[in-house]
Amino acid sequence: MSVRAERPTSASARPAPNRYRTDIQGLRAIASLLVASFHIWFGTVSGGVDLFFVLGGFLLATTLVGELERRGSIRAWQYVKRTATRLFPMAGLVLIVVAVVLLLTAPALSFQRNVTDLFAAATYWENWRLAGDATDYIAAGHDKSAVQHFWAMSVQGQATLILLGFVLVLGAVAKLAKWPVRRVAVAGFALLTAASLAYALNGVAVDPVPTYYSTWARLWEFGIGAVAALVITRIHVPKMLRAILGSLGLALVLSAGLLPSSWPYPGLIALYPVGGALLVLIAGASGEPAGGNRLLTWRPLVWLGGFSYGLYLWSWPILKLFVEVFPDRAEPVSFFDGLLLLAVSIAIAWATSRGLKLLGRIRNPLAQIDATAPKWKPNPRLITSITVPLVALVAFVGVQIAPQVHEDAIEAIELAPAVDNPDELSAVIADAIADPTVPDGRLLTGAEARSEEWELDDCVSVASDEAVDRCVYGSPDAEREVWIVGDSQAVTWAPGFREALGEDTKLQLMGLSMCPFTSGAGLDSIDHYRETCEGHNSWVVEQATERLPDVVVVTYGAWWVGDGYEELGDDVGADLGRGSSDYVRALTDLGIEVVWLDSVPPTQALDECMEASTVSEAARACETPFGEERQQRVDELATEMGESGADVVPTTAWFCDIDLASCPSVVAGTPVHSDPTHIGRQYSLYLSKVIADRVLAPHGF
Repeated sequence: MSVRAERPTSASARPAPNRYRTDIQGLRAIASLLVASFHIWFGTVSGGVDLFFVLGGFLLATTLVGELERRGSIRAWQYVKRTATRLFPMAGLVLIVVAVVLLLTAPALSFQRNVTDLFAAATYWENWRLAGDATDYIAAGHDKSAVQHFWAMSVQGQATLILLGFVLVLGAVAKLAKWPVRRVAVAGFALLTAASLAYALNGVAVDPVPTYYSTWARLWEFGIGAVAALVITRIHVPKMLRAILGSLGLALVLSAGLLPSSWPYPGLIALYPVGGALLVLIAGASGEPAGGNRLLTWRPLVWLGGFSYGLYLWSWPILKLFVEVFPDRAEPVSFFDGLLLLAVSIAIAWATSRGLKLLGRIRNPLAQIDATAPKWKPNPRLITSITVPLVALVAFVGVQIAPQVHEDAIEAIELAPAVDNPDELSAVIADAIADPTVPDGRLLTGAEARSEEWELDDCVSVASDEAVDRCVYGSPDAEREVWIVGDSQAVTWAPGFREALGEDTKLQLMGLSMCPFTSGAGLDSIDHYRETCEGHNSWVVEQATERLPDVVVVTYGAWWVGDGYEELGDDVGADLGRGSSDYVRALTDLGIEVVWLDSVPPTQALDECMEASTVSEAARACETPFGEERQQRVDELATEMGESGADVVPTTAWFCDIDLASCPSVVAGTPVHSDPTHIGRQYSLYLSKVIADRVLAPHGF
């Protein structure tokens, strides 16, 4: 792709010739290499995306404001069509290849997530999808998608449309006021840059994760590039100073990724790579390249810059494929494996870029031998541009059928037969510790391992009449009714309880994510949740007063002990229990029987365990110690719950060998967890007979 810095003449501007900015092509190459290499070796941001955004603003302002000055108007549709024709073929090709690979290799349980990701990427809103996942508690464990990197393309696409409309408005203002177009554009982009930067700084202070993906928080980077195109790069700079600025700018660009990854983007830290890009643009705008800009005109870099877009798009899915095929070599990726991945990414990017260019040059072969044959052939490049809309259409259809596919996949999973009784369960857990199962990538965790009550029925938070109606199971004519209340742990018990109860008893889920059934001080560890949780818990009691269920099962997974929770004190279990006692007494005063279940002890090594490929790795990664502080919390909470009138059913031995103080992550070939703090559907069903024996039978079920 040719990159030209067009500097239209005007009465107030110094005339300058159009010339090919090879240093910009080199800067593009550096940006793509930074993104790819930091993904491969470091897994952190590199500043490369920021360079692309600055260059995007630079080229957009050069083109659109230049057209306004020359013609007095902008052919907006032509600009959009040119942009789509340039970007869609490669993007569509990558999406199609990724979609085919996922369809052939990914488990059916991930179908819903994959088609949603593909649809988000093809419709240029992947950034908002990731922002939502990052802030949504339910989706906090969302695995990295093979098209996650399309978030930057989404921001660029949205910013292009926003800035196109912005320039049209600026042109109308200049025309009505009879002001110079360039001056109006400079003032407008400066104001936009300041507003967006203020928005970004506020965003990273309040909630940095969604701000990272926000288009509004990224517009200032485009704005700086636009101002550079309109003003700064028109200033003549002496050659020596240009050499210094270009070298400093390149040094900033190359070292931006070494800054602490904990510093939030796109806050003030983003000024580091953006400032580097700005210095490079200044240094190369008023004469022949010198210093750092001279290095950017190195022919291999210029060559790579010609297909840097393809390198950006291909490098991430190729890395994802490597991680899936060779998980034991992925944490971390070795230097030589990384070089190989980079070389493969460059080769594929070059080959596909070259192929798409050649495809655009095809002409009717009959015209060579028949002068009357039409030489024109429908532009294949334009034809390949429909690949992105086509992927979006197919993915949209996939999103519609995904819930049924997911439900069928859940039903098709081969489950281990439910364990018969607690004694047998204890023996199986002991065997799991003595002879650990090697998952070797064969066991499901994450969203694929969650229950349909969580994934499909959205019953992890039941806080409205509509949710109550949606999250009741069993026969509507059943005379007896069991409730499960608590935090998100409540929904993870649902498969086991449904299996144990059958269809003759109603099971009502009443939990609220992040809200244990307590008013204890532990709630203060979660900012702003006290009011929400106390309100929900009181609402549950009100609902119970009206409906009078036979049994209410209280369960929550507040394992607030150990590192990070020292400020809660040593009696956190007792505090949580005291906070639950008023609610329990309110229920028992109504004649409702209350059962207390503790929840699955958390594991901190779930991903590492699932990637274990040898017995020694499984023995190390698939067990979590059950320390004295956790046992103290269990005992304190159980004591308080018992004194308040609840039937306390100890559950620690359902997950751990108490004598060995160890909790295996895989029992009877079944993963215990879906994520580090929740029971998986398979294990919940595995416990169904134990639930029936120890929880339900004593209450007449």
